[in-house]
Amino acid sequence: FFFASERWCTSMASSSSHSSPPQPESERLAGLPPEYFLPLEDFDAVGHMLQCLPEEGLGESYLAAQLDQTQDVLEEINSKLSARVMRSYGAFVHGMAQVQQLKSDLVLTAIQCRAARKHLSRVETGTVNPGLNILARLRRKRALAELLSMVDGLRALTSESDELCRLLGVAKPPPPPPPADGQGP
Repeated sequence: FFFASERWCTSMASSSSHSSPPQPESERLAGLPPEYFLPLEDFDAVGHMLQCLPEEGLGESYLAAQLDQTQDVLEEINSKLSARVMRSYGAFVHGMAQVQQLKSDLVLTAIQCRAARKHLSRVETGTVNPGLNILARLRRKRALAELLSMVDGLRALTSESDELCRLLGVAKPPPPPPPADGQGP
């Protein structure tokens, strides 16, 4: 850490004493110590600059050169950041269009679901419920028909029993006693 900072401090001090032509962007960024690329909480740029102040020759020209160099680096970083943002802009716009399309699809789906629920409700009240009522009536009718068939069979059996008793000359047997719970047949 100290060596990289010291090298940069030395280059800053030497650049302030010479008026050199502007450096290409890669050289300007490469000239920065790696500490400048650390998260803000890990590096104190002001403290670093104060450490790099020369003991002699601290004048207006040094501060102007320091300001110019720092401004150049900031402009370079801003231009790279802008370029990166602009490169990502197309993907961002595409993503936003997809989100908007998804929102439209969800609204349309919600409308279709609401309409389908209303239609199902109408079908249920118009077709399903009456159909279930018809089925219940058919079951009841079938059960009653079976009971009627059994009653007819018992009547036929009773009349045949009476006929048999009459032919044999035997007295008709007494009716069975009522059930114990007091309910008749």
